[in-house]
Amino acid sequence: MAKVPVTVLTGFLGSGKTTLLNHILTKQHGKRIAVIENEFGEVGIDDALLANNIKNQVEGEELFEMMNGCICCTVRADLAVVLKKLKKTHESGKPIEAIVIETTGMADPAPVAQTFFVDDEIASFCQLDGIVTLVDAKHIVQHLDEEKPEGAENESVEQVAFADRLILNKCDLVPKEEDLKAVETRLRSINKFAPIVRSTKSEVSPDQVLGIGAFDLKRTLEMDPEFLDTEGEHEHDDSVTSMSITTSGEVHMLLVNDWVGDVLKNLGNDIYRMKGVLAVAGSPKKFVYQAVHMIFDGVFEGEWGPNEPRGNKLVFIGKNLDKQSLQRGFEACLDTPQNRAKIEEAEMIKVFERQQNALLGAAQRDDVVAIKNILQSGAAVSYANSVGQTALHIATLWGNASAVEALVQAGAAVDQVNDLGAQTPLHLLASRVGKQSNTANRILCAKTLIKAGCDLGKKNEDGVMAYQYLNGEEGDDVVELRKLITPF
Repeated sequence: MAKVPVTVLTGFLGSGKTTLLNHILTKQHGKRIAVIENEFGEVGIDDALLANNIKNQVEGEELFEMMNGCICCTVRADLAVVLKKLKKTHESGKPIEAIVIETTGMADPAPVAQTFFVDDEIASFCQLDGIVTLVDAKHIVQHLDEEKPEGAENESVEQVAFADRLILNKCDLVPKEEDLKAVETRLRSINKFAPIVRSTKSEVSPDQVLGIGAFDLKRTLEMDPEFLDTEGEHEHDDSVTSMSITTSGEVHMLLVNDWVGDVLKNLGNDIYRMKGVLAVAGSPKKFVYQAVHMIFDGVFEGEWGPNEPRGNKLVFIGKNLDKQSLQRGFEACLDTPQNRAKIEEAEMIKVFERQQNALLGAAQRDDVVAIKNILQSGAAVSYANSVGQTALHIATLWGNASAVEALVQAGAAVDQVNDLGAQTPLHLLASRVGKQSNTANRILCAKTLIKAGCDLGKKNEDGVMAYQYLNGEEGDDVVELRKLITPF
């Protein structure tokens, strides 16, 4: 079953969002659409309009079925909860063709977008289709030029920057064509890549708002090379701009992963949107991706044609974009002789990380044979993962006495702290007593750590010593363990 497309609708106060939603809920357009007013909305769906057009309540007091078959949700509820209720309605024989979520007052759609990537139940039912921003043609320029207090963002600029499609509304209030074109030029100086649709009184076909496929990675393949040519078109020195990178050749996936990870980690707050099509060395398929801030999604989709030049196209929309720096960073990902040393280093790091992750897995399984074999092949016994956990941390967390002994004998650092509150292996050992029933094994682990000289009095970042986790726990084994690890 095809997933239901979801449109996120945003726009500044007075741009015509409520009018557009009213049209969707009442016009006979032949589509069964669910409209969700997000909790950030400052203007509700017209009460009289609801009263005159409600057919029946779908779910308690939260979902209303309209006379034209659409569904309206007016509660200020958790978005995931509402979407799951719509899923039940959809699966009960009343299929929903599309969903519109209004996020008035919230320029950044990333929190909403994240819902469709992190919740498996929701992801199986619906998918983000596009971000549509309504713009008041008469007043948008003054909103874009509005001076904000230091440190505050101009929400109108951000709403334009995030858009996959711009609805330029209230065009009847700007009678001169040259003035409308000037507004469109200003919008394109911020976001070159969003098509602009003109409207009056929010009268637009639902097809202009729904099913635009902006987050469909297959459609990303159709990006027009001319569309990416943004050079020389910025007439304003605004901090929020759009830019593109186009190169021939192929990239090495390991280098791209490292570069994208670094960009999202360090610039994620400033890069509102990213999308691209990449030619990856060794793959006959195109790698297509999308990102909203630090939410990234990419797949291999569609093969390169036999006579199609393999190359790369990337689009960025964001704040204070440094094109030269981004260009240099991306070009360092190309699979070229000049980058060969870097590629070999990345491949060695990948092998090392795979080896180290295998060690962490063996520690969790209490697999002593695997631990010894992995260490003999060159793995570092005190290697820490992205949150500072070593194999010894993991072994003590699970109370795996055999693994703890093998790791300590191999020279594991018994007082190494992680990044999750500066916890030592002993802290993790004690913190799980009462949650798991293997206290006897934990006593054996503690004896091994003490014999290796661990610091019983070491405190975590909250000033807690390991034995203090056992306060309030009962049982003879717990009493023995507490006595064993108490430093005085």
